[in-house]
Amino acid sequence: MHWKEILPSNGYTAYMTDYLQVSDHEVLTLLYQPLIGSVAYSLYMTLAIDVQKQPQKKITRIHKTIMTFTGLPLDAIFSERKKLEALGLMTVYREKETDEYHYFYHLHPPMSAKDFFDDDLLSVFLYNRLGTKERYRELRQYFAVNSVDITNKENITQGFSEVFTSLHPSELKSTTSEMLEALSSSMPLMGRHASESSYSIGESQFDFQKLIDFLPSFVPKEEVEKEQNQRLIAQLAFMYKLSPEEMANIVQDAMLHAEQLDDEQLRLQAKRRYRMSEADEPPRLGLRKQPEELTTAPKEPKTQEEKTIFYFESTAPIEYLEELSDGAKVYEGDIDIIERLIFEYKLTPGVVNVLLDYIFMVNDKKLSKALAFKIAGHWKRKNIQTVQDAMALAKKENQKSQSSKAASVKSISSQGKGYGGQVKKEPQPKWMTDENWQKEDWSAEELEQAKREAAKYRDLLKKNK
Repeated sequence: MHWKEILPSNGYTAYMTDYLQVSDHEVLTLLYQPLIGSVAYSLYMTLAIDVQKQPQKKITRIHKTIMTFTGLPLDAIFSERKKLEALGLMTVYREKETDEYHYFYHLHPPMSAKDFFDDDLLSVFLYNRLGTKERYRELRQYFAVNSVDITNKENITQGFSEVFTSLHPSELKSTTSEMLEALSSSMPLMGRHASESSYSIGESQFDFQKLIDFLPSFVPKEEVEKEQNQRLIAQLAFMYKLSPEEMANIVQDAMLHAEQLDDEQLRLQAKRRYRMSEADEPPRLGLRKQPEELTTAPKEPKTQEEKTIFYFESTAPIEYLEELSDGAKVYEGDIDIIERLIFEYKLTPGVVNVLLDYIFMVNDKKLSKALAFKIAGHWKRKNIQTVQDAMALAKKENQKSQSSKAASVKSISSQGKGYGGQVKKEPQPKWMTDENWQKEDWSAEELEQAKREAAKYRDLLKKNK
C-alpha cells in the first residue's frame, strides 16, 4: 500500500546536522546492521553520503533518484525506511505541495557504542540477533577501551585564567556593534546534540495520558512528563509488554519513598512485575555475566585460582544459585536480592558471585539479605569491580575478623573466665583457606597421597561410628 503514501515523483529533502565519524561507520556496520538488515543499512548510507557531499549538508531530489541509486523498488524503500525511523536513524516529515507531498528526511548519527551496549533494549535485541554469547562478547570487546583509574591522583590541569594571564577583562566584553552582530548570529551550525543519537522505540505507541490518569494523586505527574523518563517508560513498556495501567503501578512503586523517579528503581519494578506473569522464565537481563572488559582469568585456566575466577566470571548469579541448588528453581526472594546487588549497589555479576559464595559458606547455605547488603555497601565504597579484587578483599576482611576473634578469646581467657582460648573457626570457601588453591593441577603422586589420606580418614570415621 506504499502508493497511498509515496510516489516516485514525490520530492524529498534529506539533511543532516553533523558529519558521520569513523566510529559512527563502525557502529552502524557492526551494531545497527544486524538489527535493521543490509538493505536498510544501504539505504541509510546512500542518503547520508549523498547529503554529506553537499556544501549545506542538504539535498533535494525525487524518490525516483533513490530507486536508481539503490536498485530497489519503491515499496522496498518505503518498508526499509521504517526500520531507520524505528531505531532513531531518521525522522520523517512531510508537507503538502499542490497535489503531492514533499518529504523531509532528517538523518541522525547512530548512538555511541557505549550508549548502545548500555541500552537495555538494544543490547538484548543485538544479542538475540547474533545468536551466540561468543559473537556478542567479541563485538563488545572490539569497542572496549582500557580506562585509566584516576582515584587518588592529583588533578593539576591549568585553568583558562591561569594560562591566559595577559588577557585583559575588556577583551572578553562585547563592546562594539560589529562584535555584537557577529557573536549573536543565529545561523545554524554543524554539531551533534544529545537527541541526535536517541531513538524512540514504543514512544509513539504508548499512551502517557492514560498512565497519568491511573496515577494516584500523591505521585507527582511532572516526573512522568519529563522527556528522559518518558523514553525509559516507553522502552520498558515495549520490552515487557506492559499496559499504561501496569506502568502506572510500576511508577507508583518506584516512587513509593522518593519524590523523583529513579531509573534503576523503575527498571527493577518493571522486572518484578514481569516475573509475576512470566515466573518460569526470568528476563534475560537478570542473567547477565561479568563484562568482558572486567574479566581477568585466561581463556584456558590452569591453576585452581584461575579456574575459580573463570567460573565466577563466566556464570550469571542466577545460574550460580541454580547450580548450588542442583538445578532447582531459584527462590524469588533470592533473585530479588541479586538484582538489588547489581542495580542498587552497582556490583558486577562476577563480584556478586564471590559475595554469594562467601555468604552461603559462612551462613549455613542461606542468603541473608542484611549480610549481603552490608558487604555490598562496603565493596561499593571500595569500588570493587573484578572477581580477583573481590576475592582479595574478602580474604583480607576474613583475616581481620579471625585475628579480632582470637584477640578477644585470649583477653577473656587471661581474665580467668574459664574459656579454653580456642577460636571457633567458621566454614569458609576453599579459595579463601586452601594453601594448594594457587597451585597448578596436582601431580599423580600428590593425587595418590591425597587418596590414601582420604581412605585413612574414612576408616577412622567407620571406627568412630
